[in-house]
Amino acid sequence: MADPDRYREHERRLFADAGIAPAERQVTLPRSGVTARLLVVGDGEPALFLHGGPNAAATWSYLAGATPGVRCLLLDRPGTGLSEPFPAAPDATNLGSVLEELVVEVLDALAIEQAHLVGSSLGGYAALRAAAARPDRVQRVVLLGCPALVPGWTPPGFFRLLRTPVLGRILVAPPPTAGSVRMSLRQMGQQASLAAGAIPAPMLEWIRSWQRDTDTFRNDAEMIRRCGTWRDGFDDRLDLTDRALRAVKAPTLVVVGTDDPVGAEPVGRDLAARLPEGHVEVWPDAGHLIWLDDPVRAGALVSSFLTSES
Repeated sequence: MADPDRYREHERRLFADAGIAPAERQVTLPRSGVTARLLVVGDGEPALFLHGGPNAAATWSYLAGATPGVRCLLLDRPGTGLSEPFPAAPDATNLGSVLEELVVEVLDALAIEQAHLVGSSLGGYAALRAAAARPDRVQRVVLLGCPALVPGWTPPGFFRLLRTPVLGRILVAPPPTAGSVRMSLRQMGQQASLAAGAIPAPMLEWIRSWQRDTDTFRNDAEMIRRCGTWRDGFDDRLDLTDRALRAVKAPTLVVVGTDDPVGAEPVGRDLAARLPEGHVEVWPDAGHLIWLDDPVRAGALVSSFLTSES
């Protein structure tokens, strides 16, 4: 059962450990009427941070605290964290357009004409979709970890299980444990950081809290089920085509780890090559949630790329 108060307490502990004090904003998305939650950290050029799924905005906490010169707008995507869910979960027919509209609606609500986008996994997909559809609203893009639905990507194995009749619903039922949190991070390629003790306890406890104390996992599981089938995987109508990637005019930095099970160095380099102004950086022994492996390095890289005049 969701427990927003307990979730907020774990967020506060995470923010304190990360050395940030986010301002919280609520924005209403006019098309759906959904109220989405933003955490605002820092000053400077605005950058909208789009997390993957399942996940929530506070995943960026340590990174946001290490990104000078950037006003980090950390969004709880609708249905995750403390944002309201969409009236109906997106599916294969509308996920791309829903994510494109989400970016624009959030910027409109904040009266921001142009912003940078920082995305991870499904958030990286959202960033690319929005940059292709609305180049007038997007300045630069940073993709941290392989985006979903790009050429050559590999969906996480548990996505197929979530789409399996009966078993998919059983997977989201048990309460998470400290061990299951660590197992999920190993599945995402974070094994080196876990072995080195590099992921702080407040982050591990927060991950357990969003899994237990919010409806994030259930809502995103429903979206995943609606976007494909057990036998065939994700609906290929969602794939980012070369035509869509060529429409991304914003300078884009792709940062991938060699341990990213969704798409490591070959996929990252291929994606950057397909983009008109694509750049790539590869990190050894880093996973899909690459900012958790080294948030200080990631923050410096994001800041440098987004504030560069070249």
